[in-house]
Amino acid sequence: MIVNETTSEIDTPPGIHRLTRDIGFEAFREFLSRQSRIPGSRAVPVAAGYKMPLKKDTGRPNVVWLMADQLRADVFGFLKKYNIQTPNIDRLANESIVFENSFCAEPVCCPARATLMTGHYPSKHGVLHNVGYPMRAEEMVLPKILSKNGYRTGLVGKSHDGRNAGEMWESFEYVEDAFGATMPSKVCFNLKNFPSIKMISPKDGQDCNRVLYGTYPAGPEISKSHLLSTRFMNLLYWHSQDRPFFFSLSLDDPHPPVVPPPPYDSMYAASDIIPEFFDDSGRSLAGKPATVKDWHRFYECDHISPNDYRKHAAHYLGLVSYVDTEIGRILDYLDETGLAQNTIVILNSDHGHMIGEHGLVHKGPFCYDGVIKIPTIIRWPGKIKPGLRNDAIVEGVDFLPTVLDMLGVRNSEEVHGRSLRPLWENPNIPWKEHAFIQWDDYIFCIRGKIWKLTWYESDKTGEMYNIQTDPFEKTNLFAESQYQVERDELLNRLNEWRQKYAT
Repeated sequence: MIVNETTSEIDTPPGIHRLTRDIGFEAFREFLSRQSRIPGSRAVPVAAGYKMPLKKDTGRPNVVWLMADQLRADVFGFLKKYNIQTPNIDRLANESIVFENSFCAEPVCCPARATLMTGHYPSKHGVLHNVGYPMRAEEMVLPKILSKNGYRTGLVGKSHDGRNAGEMWESFEYVEDAFGATMPSKVCFNLKNFPSIKMISPKDGQDCNRVLYGTYPAGPEISKSHLLSTRFMNLLYWHSQDRPFFFSLSLDDPHPPVVPPPPYDSMYAASDIIPEFFDDSGRSLAGKPATVKDWHRFYECDHISPNDYRKHAAHYLGLVSYVDTEIGRILDYLDETGLAQNTIVILNSDHGHMIGEHGLVHKGPFCYDGVIKIPTIIRWPGKIKPGLRNDAIVEGVDFLPTVLDMLGVRNSEEVHGRSLRPLWENPNIPWKEHAFIQWDDYIFCIRGKIWKLTWYESDKTGEMYNIQTDPFEKTNLFAESQYQVERDELLNRLNEWRQKYAT
């Protein structure tokens, strides 16, 4: 913070107005003394004072990795699929390459994130689910690799990948939500703070993960995502080392509870939600395996009315627009501080979210596109042509090798993925035909551009869809004799993958 003698005002360096406010007692005393109203300070001056830390150009690109938890791949304005407002992500997409067929390794937090961190499928890194599966000690994770190769690493927000964040990142910061509206949290989630809340079932009590929809009981500036993005800008602001940085902002939103703050809670109307999600009142499970039907009953989705399905979707989209606002703050900050030109920006999520398809909400033991498909957007000024779209099949295992390739870092560890860099340098290069996804150790999925097959060990049967003609996965073709050739080929490829990577 700097005092301007001619205007008697306090000037600020670029970007500082976006950070947590600092009253600046010393700067105010200096302001008074320069007006001869009080004697000069006797304090020993601090070398940096309130000036912006010197940003050194190391000659190597920085990375800002933005992750939103449980963010679907199809809920952005630039896709023109739904009437949703995401101007900041739209802007980022127009300056980036967008991978239109990007899939997670498993549609639940810890396994998906561990795959991003290691470049390995779940059976290799050991994190098969959220609880009880720590990451194997011998796994080398992305931030540790980068630290050994000259990068400063830092995470602000949710880690949740099977290993203590402090063991992986040089700096780690997390904040609690003021009303206990995110998990895990030490703050109690109290229904009295959410008067308009709707739970999935009347028996749900105080479980915030069982919230169907509601309104956050304070403005956006109080919510956790706003606080985390502000802390992240503080991390960027005070970085003044001779090392380039790899910093990640990991937001809890739009993960349940689906309680966007005003005005995002009323941004979308339940009547606006497209009918493809609810054409059978959210009840049709015809042709689905028994495991899916059992989960629908186990998760008590039978308590959800058709209108509440739509309200859930509308509130989820509102939460997505709120996330977009926070991402916009980061993008604006990079521009204001001059960091944008030498900083790679990556936006993705760990997995998606069901907003009513097949009568399902949140996530669970299934592999529908709503939960397995994730956004993957990469902006690299001067290296990636703005506005690129690529429909190649990409997976969570490709994240680590892609980042290392962009930063010129060699990895001695063998990984299951490959760098995506050839896809923006030569879009016509031959690429993998399928992505492979699993749920725990009993559901396995193979996803191509046309055909998709999911095998349920729990039922000894499966699902198969032609994604091009049936994008909402309504008609299960697994048992149809006219598609036996396609089914057997997919099953053979899936079993080959399982034998190699999922045993």
